[in-house]
Amino acid sequence: MTDSAMLKIHRATEHIKELNALFQKRRPFTYVLETDTNTGQRATFAKRNEAVINRAALICGDVVHNLRSALDHAYWVIVSPFATTEWERKNVQFPYSETEARLDEAVKKRFADRVSPTFYQAILDLKPHAEPGGNEFLALIHKLDILDKHKLFIPTGDYTRVSSETLIKQVPDFPRGLVNCGFGQNNRDVAWNILPMNRAQRRSSHIPESGILEQELNVPVDIVFTITGYVDHRLVIPTLHKLIDVASSTIQVIRNA
Repeated sequence: MTDSAMLKIHRATEHIKELNALFQKRRPFTYVLETDTNTGQRATFAKRNEAVINRAALICGDVVHNLRSALDHAYWVIVSPFATTEWERKNVQFPYSETEARLDEAVKKRFADRVSPTFYQAILDLKPHAEPGGNEFLALIHKLDILDKHKLFIPTGDYTRVSSETLIKQVPDFPRGLVNCGFGQNNRDVAWNILPMNRAQRRSSHIPESGILEQELNVPVDIVFTITGYVDHRLVIPTLHKLIDVASSTIQVIRNA
């Protein structure tokens, strides 16, 4: 018999490989130096590649949907024979509860108690609820899958590791002495003036018609999930791998029970 749950897990793994390859080929978030050669004004700021970000959001949604489906497939194979009506069969899916207090109700609603006391207890012990003490990654699979049905959950850039010291090494005229400040996600983070280029410099520098030069700086920008009420500042690739690990181990628990 085809192991549909593990096929879903495998597909999720392939999606993560695709996402990793995308990030290696094209950076979704960068930090750049802009120079207006006409006025001499320079500025540093964050820049987003919307095409890459949107593609990444679609892949992340595919990962989570496959993991949620994998849990449902494994659970359905075991529990569906104990459903007595078509309505019950349609409602067989891996249980989830927002609160610990209602977990028992949620598990019984998905008919785990009909399989055996051991199976029922094993599902309770997995703690698929959203409150502290619950399995936060099982809860995250459920929540992100629901979210993806209504809107994209879009990765964001975390620029907190950008520092003036890092920038000065690459841009010697970058303003010194900046303290207690942050970088990223602004139209312009820091702006300052240098002498505008003279005609000879402009001719030798292949200045574009706009007079604006843009240089991507080599600074660390983490790619994270920041979704209010769901997940905050978790690195995208490691988080998705953790979700796969949790889904795989949960399926093994279901089958062993």
